[in-house]
Amino acid sequence: MSTPSDLILKLRPLFEPASVAVVGASNDPSKWGFRILSNILSGGFKGRVYAVNPNVAEAVRLKTYPRVTDIPEVPDLVVIVIPPPAVPPVMRDCAEKGVRAVVVITAGFAEIGGEGERLQQEITDIARAAGIRFVGPNSFGLLNPVHGLYSQMPPIFPPAGPFGVISQSGNIIGTIARLLIGRAFGCSKCVSIGNQADLRAEDYLEYFAQDPHTRVILCYIEGFKDGARFFNMAKEVSKEKPIILLKAGQTPAGAKAARSHTASLAGSDAVIAGMCKQAGIIRVKTLDELVDVGIAFLRQPLPRGRRVGVVTAGGGWGVLAADACDEMGLNVVSLPPETIEELDSFMPPWWNRGNPVDLVAGTSGEGFFRVLEVVLRCPVVDGVIMLGLMPILAPGQFRRPSEGDEKEQMRDAMVSGAAELFDRLNELSDRYDKPVVVASEPFGFGAALNRRITHAIADRNSVYYEMPHQAASVFAKLVQYGEYRRQWQ
Repeated sequence: MSTPSDLILKLRPLFEPASVAVVGASNDPSKWGFRILSNILSGGFKGRVYAVNPNVAEAVRLKTYPRVTDIPEVPDLVVIVIPPPAVPPVMRDCAEKGVRAVVVITAGFAEIGGEGERLQQEITDIARAAGIRFVGPNSFGLLNPVHGLYSQMPPIFPPAGPFGVISQSGNIIGTIARLLIGRAFGCSKCVSIGNQADLRAEDYLEYFAQDPHTRVILCYIEGFKDGARFFNMAKEVSKEKPIILLKAGQTPAGAKAARSHTASLAGSDAVIAGMCKQAGIIRVKTLDELVDVGIAFLRQPLPRGRRVGVVTAGGGWGVLAADACDEMGLNVVSLPPETIEELDSFMPPWWNRGNPVDLVAGTSGEGFFRVLEVVLRCPVVDGVIMLGLMPILAPGQFRRPSEGDEKEQMRDAMVSGAAELFDRLNELSDRYDKPVVVASEPFGFGAALNRRITHAIADRNSVYYEMPHQAASVFAKLVQYGEYRRQWQ
């Protein structure tokens, strides 16, 4: 890998420009040149912004310049949003001006073959001869919320956060951003890599590995330009930061779609699965799982083994979790006699005396935490899946309030109660250095209250999942990554 200083310098103009020029800037709201320029201006970017269009005097209230070469300074980043045949001359202008970083939004290149493939090779040759590094073509752009840069087409503005996103698809960037926003998290940097004519997935992987704002790397990949290089890079990066991968194009239909979407060869799924295992990459099957698993790596300790204890406020959820754990290669262990005896000392006499530990009616509040601590402390348990948190909260918080201040006080109490609950869960997890993965019905009644609660929990780098199988899947991925990391310790 490059040294941090070399790598940061190489890609800094892409992600941390002091000035940005948009070629194809427009006043027409239906044009991508309007949308991208508007997003840059309204997203909080503090640097200088230039509009380039020879056919209008202004675009989005900015003076326009006929060509990149007419801009009064050398822009750090040039974003190109014009028809494919016009892109090579603009790339030549960038070379003449001394530009070092470009994003080519325009589609219609290698993904369509023929003339598009020739044009892609032409702009690549121009860029390489001039030392320009570029994203795309066929890209939705890139985001750096930490820097206030939103140079992308969709008007989605995730806040700054710990997730670096590498996606071969632009709309997938939007979906991941929305999922993270819905869970009250944000992104460090996101890049839609498109056809990867110059910069490739492994280049961004290397950069994110050394980016201090990125803690977890989320990837959506349809195909690799150089699979061996990607997995060799991932093998090193995974020793420091988790990489979560959603690899599309697994089926013949998906592989065909990938070829026409981003000119990607999907590759053998069995080979990719084996390489992921060797490189420590955590592979997932859906976008929901990509985000769910990523969040778990923010604060959960890595399990030392596959032995899981399940604590559940409802018997059915416990059964479903046990099934899911078994299917994912986890061991729902039998609890030793001394653990059963300790639980017997304070649990209701009708409890099930097994794993999952069914709390049944009669165990709530402090009793819930006591059960959790006993199971976490158990020497044959490597972590706990905890199902159902409502019984922990004080019943008085859920009385029907009167109108006015009392109603708002009830909402405030529920938010603070959920926050305090996760503080205690996290404290127990840290004390025993074992993960506690939670799935629960929603805490609040109504979308607005649930959003407040979600934000309070996210402030603690925590999350609760909505279904028991999600918690089991997340626990299994933590185990998988822990097994990889221990090889290098």
